[in-house]
Amino acid sequence: MADGRWVMTNEELNNVVCTMNERTADQLPNYKKHLQVDNRDGNAIKICAFCGSKNITSGFGGYGEGFGYLSSRCEDCGGTTDFVYQDEVGKYFK
Repeated sequence: MADGRWVMTNEELNNVVCTMNERTADQLPNYKKHLQVDNRDGNAIKICAFCGSKNITSGFGGYGEGFGYLSSRCEDCGGTTDFVYQDEVGKYFK
């Protein structure tokens, strides 16, 4: 835009780095599916419960009476792994 133009040439467009994935999340095989992993001892391996990929992104979780969970979504298959742990009287969530 510094040159005053409002459009890019095809050559300029092809040189732009884009981080968007060509696949959308809803096209992944395990989209909106959840599996729970027992992590009460804190030693669960942080991998996808569906496909075993280490390419997971941690997000929010939740809690209930005496337990909590942290959710991680797999970037490869779209599945969500919930790492469940024992909540010691509101230790993690208040």
